[in-house]
Amino acid sequence: MPRYHPLPDPIPPGFKRAMPVSEFFARLGKFYIREEAGKPPVWGIHLRHKHGNRHGTGHGGFLATLADTHMAGFIHHAFPGMRVITTDLKLKYLRPAVMGAWIEGHQIEVTRDGDYGTVVSDLVARGQTLARCTARFKLLPKA
Repeated sequence: MPRYHPLPDPIPPGFKRAMPVSEFFARLGKFYIREEAGKPPVWGIHLRHKHGNRHGTGHGGFLATLADTHMAGFIHHAFPGMRVITTDLKLKYLRPAVMGAWIEGHQIEVTRDGDYGTVVSDLVARGQTLARCTARFKLLPKA
C-alpha cells in the first residue's frame, strides 16, 4: 500500500545546510541552521516518514534526539571550545508533529553552573510549540 507523502513545508529564509558533525548526526536527516549576529542559532529539519511513529506523526524518540542534538549546539554556541556530555534530558510533549512539517529548535535560555550548562528550548512547527525541552550538559575542555 503506497504511503501518502505530503509536500514538505518550505525552508524559511536564512537557513543554510549544516554539515554533519558525526555519522549518527548525518543519519538523522538534513539539518539546517540560521545564524544571525547577536542571536542564538536556530536549527531546522523536515519531519520525514523515517522520523514517524505508527500514527503518522513525529516519533517522540526522534523529537528527543532532535532536542538533544540542537541543545548541544546551543551549548557549543554559548561556550565555544567545550566538549559536552548530556547528563539529563527532559521533554514536555505538547502536540504532535505532522509529516512534512519544518521543525525548528529555538533557544529559550542557556545557563552555566561550574562544569555544567543547562539549556531550555522549544521545538516549534507551523507556529506552534511541539515540546518544551530542558537538558543539562557536563562541560569539558576540548582535547
